[in-house]
Amino acid sequence: MGGNRTGVRKHILFYVTLLVCLSISSCALLESQRPEKVEKAAPDQGAREYLERGQKALAQRNYQASLQEFEAALSLAGNKSPGDEALLNIGMVYGDPSNPKRDYPKSLAAFQRLAKEYPLGSWAEPARIWTETIKEQEKLKRAMAETIQENERLKRLSNETAQENQRLKDLMEQSKTVDVQIEEKKRGQAQ
Repeated sequence: MGGNRTGVRKHILFYVTLLVCLSISSCALLESQRPEKVEKAAPDQGAREYLERGQKALAQRNYQASLQEFEAALSLAGNKSPGDEALLNIGMVYGDPSNPKRDYPKSLAAFQRLAKEYPLGSWAEPARIWTETIKEQEKLKRAMAETIQENERLKRLSNETAQENQRLKDLMEQSKTVDVQIEEKKRGQAQ
């Protein structure tokens, strides 16, 4: 009789444990089906769809359409991922040398914003690298423009020097002619 009670207790304990597990599972299931969770996932999914469309437009070199898609993704994402990826793509579109409307200052602004707003994101380091690359490119562009200006100045100076040299040669020739004439007069008077 004593063994029979222990068996019943084991069954009751098993059923209570099973009920607790089922109730926890059903709570978790109900929690995952709450509308708030679906709403939180929706902006991220919508932003991802815009990102994909933007990538397709970019692959077709439709820069304006890709920018619109990436900016829509950014506005949907807010300050959350994939907003960082949208900013990276915006910076890349503005900085693409094939883009006839490329705009390096806008590209730089997008990369700087990405690094500032998503400092720990996976795209922050590439954004910092692109920021430094664009800054360096702008420095080189300014240095090249200064070099071109200096080259032009040196060409003008060289032309002026060549003209002055020619003027001096002409004067020397005139001086030689005058010297010859003076010598001929001296010889003519000496005879």
